[in-house]
Amino acid sequence: MADIKISALTAKGANLATTDRLAIAEVGGGSFNSKHITGSEIIDGVKLTTTRSVTSFPKTLSLADANKFIKLDDSSANVTTIPPNSSVAFATGTRIEITQSNSGQSQIVAGSGVTLRAAGGASKLSAQYATATLLKVATDEWYLFGSITT
Repeated sequence: MADIKISALTAKGANLATTDRLAIAEVGGGSFNSKHITGSEIIDGVKLTTTRSVTSFPKTLSLADANKFIKLDDSSANVTTIPPNSSVAFATGTRIEITQSNSGQSQIVAGSGVTLRAAGGASKLSAQYATATLLKVATDEWYLFGSITT
């Protein structure tokens, strides 16, 4: 595939395909070094986030939730479960942004065999519109951080 100039891309990057190769020139000390980065590397590095709304509880996270912004929308207390890797194999490094978009307090719980780490053992979003991040750091280990409480 031919190199694409950054100026040829749209502002939103809509024309960026995973197979595109972008040339990057490095000039220093009288020498010129040409490197390339692929569209896939850029997309993976940015982890473009889209929004999903959830209104049915209890909810168990699925691969469709990976690298998404999840709006938990319930006027009653609700629970979202992180499944074990044996059930849903999220890649290490997966981030899931979660917000409590209604008045019902949202709680994140670890499924069987999953370790959820959070400051002070907090696992609930602190208030309506509070936002937290789940980050997978190992096979069955996740961190929860952000606007959380016990």
